[in-house]
Amino acid sequence: MRLLSLGGVAAVLAALLVPGPAPAQAASSYNYTEALQKSIYFYEAQQSGRKPAWSRVEWRGDRTLNDGKAAGADLSGGWYDAGDHVKFGFPMAFTTTMLAWGLVENRTGYGTQLTPMLNNLKWATDYLIAAHPDPETLYVQVGDGSVDHAYWGPPEVIDIKGMSRPVYKITPTCKGTDVVAETAAAMAASSMAFRPTDPAYADTLLTHARQLFTFADTTKGSNGQDTAYTSCVPGISGYYNSTWEGGSDHPGATKMYWDELAWAAVWLYRATGTGSYLDKAREFYPKMGSEPDVGQGAGGTTVAAYSFGLGWNDKEYGVYALMAALTGEQRYKDDVQRYLDYWTTGYKGKKGPVTPGGLAYVFNWASLRMALNTAWVALVYADHLGPGDPLYARYHDFAKRQVDYALGDNPRHSSYMVGFGTNPPTHVHHRAASGQYLGYMSDTTGPNLHVLYGALAGGPDQTDAYTDSRTDYVRNEVAIDYNSGITNVLARFAEEYGGTPVAGFPAPEQKYEEIYAETGNVYSGVDGTSLTVTITNTSNWPPRVLQSGKARYYFTLDGSTSVSQVKVTGGDSNGCAVTGPTLAQDRTYYAEVDCTGKPIYPGDAQLYRRGTQLRISVPNGAAWDPANDWSASAASHVPVYDGNTLVWGTPPGGTSSPSPSPSPSPSPSPSPSPSPSSSPSPSVDTTPPSAPTGLWVCGADFVNAVPMCWTASTDDTGVTGYDVYMKQGSGFTKIGSSTSTLYVADKLVAGTSYTFYVVARDAAGNTSQPSATLTATAQSGLPSPSPSPSASPSPSPSPSPSPSPSPSPSPSPSPSAGGGCKVTYGTSDWGGGFTATITIANTGTTAISGWTLKFAFPGTQKITPPGWSATWTQTGANVTAANLDWNTTITPGQSIQIGFNGTYTGSNPKPTAFTLNGTTCS
Repeated sequence: MRLLSLGGVAAVLAALLVPGPAPAQAASSYNYTEALQKSIYFYEAQQSGRKPAWSRVEWRGDRTLNDGKAAGADLSGGWYDAGDHVKFGFPMAFTTTMLAWGLVENRTGYGTQLTPMLNNLKWATDYLIAAHPDPETLYVQVGDGSVDHAYWGPPEVIDIKGMSRPVYKITPTCKGTDVVAETAAAMAASSMAFRPTDPAYADTLLTHARQLFTFADTTKGSNGQDTAYTSCVPGISGYYNSTWEGGSDHPGATKMYWDELAWAAVWLYRATGTGSYLDKAREFYPKMGSEPDVGQGAGGTTVAAYSFGLGWNDKEYGVYALMAALTGEQRYKDDVQRYLDYWTTGYKGKKGPVTPGGLAYVFNWASLRMALNTAWVALVYADHLGPGDPLYARYHDFAKRQVDYALGDNPRHSSYMVGFGTNPPTHVHHRAASGQYLGYMSDTTGPNLHVLYGALAGGPDQTDAYTDSRTDYVRNEVAIDYNSGITNVLARFAEEYGGTPVAGFPAPEQKYEEIYAETGNVYSGVDGTSLTVTITNTSNWPPRVLQSGKARYYFTLDGSTSVSQVKVTGGDSNGCAVTGPTLAQDRTYYAEVDCTGKPIYPGDAQLYRRGTQLRISVPNGAAWDPANDWSASAASHVPVYDGNTLVWGTPPGGTSSPSPSPSPSPSPSPSPSPSPSSSPSPSVDTTPPSAPTGLWVCGADFVNAVPMCWTASTDDTGVTGYDVYMKQGSGFTKIGSSTSTLYVADKLVAGTSYTFYVVARDAAGNTSQPSATLTATAQSGLPSPSPSPSASPSPSPSPSPSPSPSPSPSPSPSPSAGGGCKVTYGTSDWGGGFTATITIANTGTTAISGWTLKFAFPGTQKITPPGWSATWTQTGANVTAANLDWNTTITPGQSIQIGFNGTYTGSNPKPTAFTLNGTTCS
């Protein structure tokens, strides 16, 4: 989810960008059919509700099935908006209209991808039908943006978490002309898309389209904004502000609902041939967006808006092309050609900004989205003119230039489509694809676990610069409307230039051990065995909930000991009970840790695992020998069940559950020393892994916990897991394990220091030497940046900076000899407010240990507390930022990011000088 109502810096941008043709570049050749195949797949990853049989996304399951139930409606379907899990009706309806438009104009271009395209389009229209239960009711939102954005995890567990999912609807007393009209357009356009294959369904869609248009038309206001849906759903203003999108810097951005009414009327005319709808389109057309003509000042001649582009809130640019094609009238041709000329060769000498690499830079937020939407209008109009028209090549070639830029023909020589082409994005801002299971955006360094094939990243800035960062939701988030324009363009060029889809797409992903049990603190004596048993659920293919998680520890009665002499005890406040002994076979019994009623699921740092103490005891004199106990011989011999269904491990005499990789092997004692092996044969692996290195704190937003990461160990046969030890008293005790290079030590006391080390192990049970120790303070949480509602979508609890690879601060003062620093200051403005991101880089040769950054605002800027990733203070124009405990050290070559939200009046000039610990930075 992202806010698109930022104004930006158009005046500065116009001065920076040369309004001329892009430099000549070599023609590119891309497999447009493959890109089309993948762009359609993206919509399957965005699905809400019960997963359909035709879905190709192996890492998605059923999700948010309860949406709408409290309101008496089934709103479980539809698409999540972007990298989040809110369903916004306005951009979803626009996306539906766009995708249907692609099918209407160029059905044959989809080739083998026609069925997947229709399947995905119907997923949206089925939801819109459910959201329109009667002629004058339309549900337009499911979920709360502020609640949703505070959670970074998969949607499959949202219902079990009990996350608030309110619904919002438009009625005659709570009006929303723009969103209702857009939904009417979506239904009408889609009826045309389905007419050739399912005429009955097309008729159903057309009925809804007619009702919705009547609803929008009869409840509209008079000034273009008075009945916009922002009045009925005020919370939407922080995300999709339809009366202010584009800000004051973009006069071509329509901020009224007349364009939606005209758009819906045109589509109904196309779908029905009824002349009254064309009459309505003519009525609304003159009321759409306008701006001063070139060379005219205030109060001068105005013309139809031309300097922005087609998007979720700006339909007039599409209406121009449709009306020109439907009527052939010169006024409509003039309007569409003015718009397209502005972005191609220029209109009256005035040309839209173009990046040095050739991207039409329509808007700073998700620049590729706007460029590709404009490219689609250019293609539609070019095809209407035909190849014999002098303007055909101008508009056709512009569209090809834009799509080729997105696919790799750009100064970075990199694709902006995930999973396609050269060096595509791997860190797009998307909760589910990231695969992180703690409920926090804790690791911002590693690539997303899942390949979100076909997703179009937001795009570069005005200089073609782009960083593949998960925290950058302006340039690196993905969204359903971002993909709609490029999907249409790709189908059109697939027909013209050919290409082939990828066979066997998508390939299965490589998986890790998702659900498993571990034992720790194992002690055995003549009176029995005591240990901890922990069930961990980091499932990702798809994420799923253990409603009745159980782990069984199997043991064998020795000598003449009878089962009546065995006592099983344990359990804890987590709700995991301990039962047994229960007969398994012969003289083998098990003790069971039963967490029924206490769900275990990914997406929550406290609840993705549950453990408890288990004690199996016998009286003095009874025989007890753990050497022959099934569960003492291997980690996988403590199997995990969901109810009575085996989900991991191997019970005695049974077969193991499907397992993608070797299971973690529990250490039999807290000692980090390599475990001795008995008389290994030459074929037995006796080589331990290398010790983990670079143990560091890799997060800042945890509560009563220390998140830690490390550099992976190496091993001749492969590392299967890591054990984490914490100092308790005079020694160290194992507190948990991980199959990745990340572990969160939780249930600590905030503000208290703890010391840890990590040990690696391989499949044979060999353990490495311990890593260097890390001493860190348990965190108490980091306040989120609190942007203005029209500033940013608050995508996560806090930005996660690059972790320091040094586990402890260097004692040397810094900057010192060989020290140096560089500060980069950037802003995203929205007219009176802004978000500032500051990057501090250590360009010297010694570590910076403890830092204070100082600068002065040259204007009226004021920081809006609290800021993030630093302690911020402001006195007059002077600003100071000091390190937090987790980013105190900046090693040579490393950089960190800090930031804040602010306000200003007039202009927002950037600070000109920065000092770090008294040293001036470049």
